[in-house]
Amino acid sequence: MVKAGFRNGYMLLLFLLFAFGYNEIVIVGNDYIAKATDQMLSGQQVDFSQFMVPLFWMVVLGAVTAYVKGICEKHYSAMVQKEVRASLGKHLVKLPFAYFDEKGTGSIVTRLVSDMEEMGRFFSEILPGLLVNIITVMTVTVYLIEMDVMLIVVLFTSYPIMLLVADRLSKKLAELTRKLRTHMDERTELAYDAIQGIVVGRSYNLYGVQKQGMDTVIDNMVAQACKSTRISSLGWVLKNVITTIPVIFCYLFALHEIMQNRISVGDMLAFTVMLNRILAPIGDIVFCANDIREVGVSLKRIQEIYNQKEERVDGSIVSKYYIHKNLDDAMSSAIEWENVVFSYDSNKEHAVLNGISFSVGIGEQIAFVGGSGEGKTTIFKLLCGLYEKKAGQYKLFGHSIEEWNLDAARSYFSEVSQNVFLFPGTIRQNVICGKEDATEEEVVRACKNANIHDFIMQLPEGYETLVGERGVRLSGGQRQRISIARAFLKDAPILLLDEPTAAVDMEAEEKIQEAVDKIAAGRTVIVIAHRLSTVKNAKRIYVVKDGKIAEMGNHEELLGKQGIYAELYAKG
Repeated sequence: MVKAGFRNGYMLLLFLLFAFGYNEIVIVGNDYIAKATDQMLSGQQVDFSQFMVPLFWMVVLGAVTAYVKGICEKHYSAMVQKEVRASLGKHLVKLPFAYFDEKGTGSIVTRLVSDMEEMGRFFSEILPGLLVNIITVMTVTVYLIEMDVMLIVVLFTSYPIMLLVADRLSKKLAELTRKLRTHMDERTELAYDAIQGIVVGRSYNLYGVQKQGMDTVIDNMVAQACKSTRISSLGWVLKNVITTIPVIFCYLFALHEIMQNRISVGDMLAFTVMLNRILAPIGDIVFCANDIREVGVSLKRIQEIYNQKEERVDGSIVSKYYIHKNLDDAMSSAIEWENVVFSYDSNKEHAVLNGISFSVGIGEQIAFVGGSGEGKTTIFKLLCGLYEKKAGQYKLFGHSIEEWNLDAARSYFSEVSQNVFLFPGTIRQNVICGKEDATEEEVVRACKNANIHDFIMQLPEGYETLVGERGVRLSGGQRQRISIARAFLKDAPILLLDEPTAAVDMEAEEKIQEAVDKIAAGRTVIVIAHRLSTVKNAKRIYVVKDGKIAEMGNHEELLGKQGIYAELYAKG
C-alpha cells in the first residue's frame, strides 16, 4: 500500500501544489479586502475598479485551481486503490493453501470488500483532507503571524488539551473498530455457510438456528457500532467546545489590539475571515487521529495479507515438459515417499501423517484405503504441493520436490474428486481450465471421452450453457463428467482419483466409470478408495491407519492377511 502511494506520488504532489495555490489566492484576496476597508474607514477615496478587477480574476483563478485540485485528489485516490486491489489480488492467489484453511472464507471476503472500502476512504477522503488541512493551517498561520504574532499564541492555547482528548478517544475507537471487523468476519462466514448449505439447512429445518446465530452476531455488531457512535459524538462535541474557547479569546484580544492601535479594523476583518478558515482545519487535524486509527484497523488487516509469504514456487525444474523430454529409460518411479511426516500445526504429537513411505512406478495404479480421518486426503494435498511436508523425502520423477518449481510440478497432476468444483461460467470455460488455449476439436474430443458431449449438444446453448454457481444447474454425474473432460484436456501423466463415483446414482456411475477407465489408461494412477470393490485391480493397495501404512499388498494378498483391509472389505 505504501509503495502504491509513493508510485503515484506525482499526482499527490500536484494536488498539494494546487491546494497551496488555492490557499494563497484566498489570502491575497482577503488582504485586498482588508486594505480597501482601511482606506474607506480612513476617509480616503476608494477606486473600486482597482480592487474589483483583480478580485474577479482571483475568483476565476481560485475556481480553476479548486477544480484541478479536486481532479488530482480523485485521480490519486483511484490510481492507488486500483494498484492496491490489483496487487492484493495477485498476491492473494499465490498464498499457501494453509492460509485459506486457517482464515476462512468470511474473514478473507470481509477484508477484500469492507476493509478495502475503508482503505479507499483513507486515500479518497482522510489523507487528502489531512494534507489540505495542514497546508491551510500553515499558510494562514504565516499570514496571521505577519499580522500579529500574539493572535496565534492565543489561538493555540487550548489545542494541547484537544490533542490529549483526541488521543484518548481515538484509542477507544480503534479497539471498538477492531471488534466490529471481527464480528463482520463472523457475519460474512455465517451468510456464506447459509447460502452454500441452503439444501441442508432447509432439509433439516435449520432456519431458526441459523437466524439465531446471525442475530447474535448482528446484535454484537450493533452494540459495537453504538459504542463507537457515542464516542465519536462525544469527540465532536468536545472538539467544538474546546475550539470555541480560543476563538472568544482571539476576538477579545483582537479588539484590544485595535484599541492599542497595533492592528487596523481592516486587519481585524481579515483576521476574522482567516480565523474562520483556520478553525475547522485545526480541529480536523487534531481529531483526525480518530479516523486514522479506525481506518488503520482495516489497513492492518489488509497489510496482514501482504505480510503473508507467498507459496514457494522456486526450483531449478521449471519447464512444464521437463520430464517428458529428459526421462531416463532407467527411471521407473513416478513418485517416491520415504518417512514423510506432516501435521497441520507445529505440534508433532498430532501428526496427520507419521512416517508414510510408498512408491508408484510410471504407468502403475496404486490405491490408499482406510477409515475416515486417517490421512488419505492429506496425502493428495501434499502430492500437489498444497502443503509442505514437515520431514521425510518426497521425489517426483526422481527429483526432490524442493528442486521443482511448484507450477511445473502441478502440471503433471490431474485430479478427479467426488467433490467437484465448477466455476460459475459456461461448460466450455470449465472444460478449458485444463488447457486454456485448447482448440474446439480438442474440447469436443475431451468431452466425448468423458461421455458428456451428447448431453451438452442436447442443451439449447450447447457448450455455452451457463452451469450456475458451483455447477448448481447440472446433476452430480454431469458435473463429474465435466471435471473428467477437464482432466482429459490437461493430459497430465499422473491422475489422482478421489472415488469419483461415490456420490452419484447407478446410471451416472456407469458412464463415469467408463470415462475414468479411458483417462486412466497409460497413466500413473493414485486412488483414494471408499468402496474397496473399486480397487481390486490396483497393483498395490496401501492401508492407512493413524497416519501410518498399516498394511500393503494387492487385493488377494490383503484379504489373505485377515487384517484391517479384510475387515473393511467385509463391511462393504
